[in-house]
Amino acid sequence: MRLTELQKELNSEQLKAVETIDGALLIIAGAGSGKTRVITYRIAWMLEQGIPQSQILALTFTNKAAKEMAGRIKEQTGKKLQNLTVSTFHAFGVRILRSDIVNLGWRENFSIYDETDKTQLIKETGRELGFTADALDAYKIGNLFSNIKTGRYTWQSANDMYRPLYEEYQKGLKLYNAVDFDDLIVLPIKLFSEYPEVLERYRRRYKYIMVDEFQDTSFQQYNLMRMLADKNVAVVGDDDQSIYSWRGANYEN
Repeated sequence: MRLTELQKELNSEQLKAVETIDGALLIIAGAGSGKTRVITYRIAWMLEQGIPQSQILALTFTNKAAKEMAGRIKEQTGKKLQNLTVSTFHAFGVRILRSDIVNLGWRENFSIYDETDKTQLIKETGRELGFTADALDAYKIGNLFSNIKTGRYTWQSANDMYRPLYEEYQKGLKLYNAVDFDDLIVLPIKLFSEYPEVLERYRRRYKYIMVDEFQDTSFQQYNLMRMLADKNVAVVGDDDQSIYSWRGANYEN
């Protein structure tokens, strides 16, 4: 990816974003303005400058977007890029936990509970604690637990009756060597907070971090990224396009 090629493919603002490798970079861009293109060209340019693939981490929100981004970078560079990490936040969380969750008391071969598994565990735990069928709306309780776990809600008088159920649900997950979807972000943060040497290993590895669709990051995802990032972090987003506020996304990040 030569500079002359970049000059042909990109406008002056895009080129500036691509060539700015060191330091923190916030790229605000509207719909259809080539945000993902800038990230893929930027990675291609970084590789051209001799930055090892293994030091680059690119995060986005859907498996489709991650696959498309990786495909575009391979196309632009003509390389296989087996050591480049292009991932969703949650898939990256899985990668961290598969390697290091034993520090938190789970075994490496943990299961990831989907909504059905989660609902089943809530019902099972609720029955053991003597909750009536009327008080056990597992879907509603599951949403509450998700909001509590990710810090969007706190325990208050209106929901405090479910606190013992939440605590037993958490114990149940660990007993079954399982995690739920929220844990894929929450547990890596806990791991990094409690084991600074583990965090340091990841910080040494990933020297360059990029996040696409940054307006869709939740507080927890932002927190995870802040822990990992040393100084070379680039985020791309459009504050008018945030679509995950219901899931805790905060464009103010």
